[in-house]
Amino acid sequence: MKRFYKSALGVTLLEVMLVLAIAAMIIVMSVRYYQSASSSQQANAVLEQIQGIVSAADSISQANGAYTASVITNSALKPLLPGGGLTTPWGDPITVAYGSATTYTIDIGNVPSGVCPLLVSKLSTNNHFSKGGTPFAVSDCTSGAATAITITYTTNP
Repeated sequence: MKRFYKSALGVTLLEVMLVLAIAAMIIVMSVRYYQSASSSQQANAVLEQIQGIVSAADSISQANGAYTASVITNSALKPLLPGGGLTTPWGDPITVAYGSATTYTIDIGNVPSGVCPLLVSKLSTNNHFSKGGTPFAVSDCTSGAATAITITYTTNP
């Protein structure tokens, strides 16, 4: 009497599906992490540019003791900024405009929806930055769409 034993060669369909599900979860988590890290990096880059603009405006206006319309312009500030640039990491221009002897505005166009809440939350921690005199709030960002942000900088709030 011969006995035939079926040997277990290969893998079952269940095992293959389990491996594919685990791989899919790892890929999804890594893509989300990358997007989050990229948004955070862009928000930090814009904040560094804003700080550069503030430093440049303050150093130019120190001679007068106040901001003037001839000093707070893109062309006057651009040579003093690192890399000489007034553009965002996503390629939109940053515009600086004179407001008064103690204020000026910084316009940042088309802030991506992933970057806007990070940028606004970081701006809200500094009382020199406001949205036309009112504090920033994450609700200022349009969900799912790019948002233009106008920052009012006040020397002594």
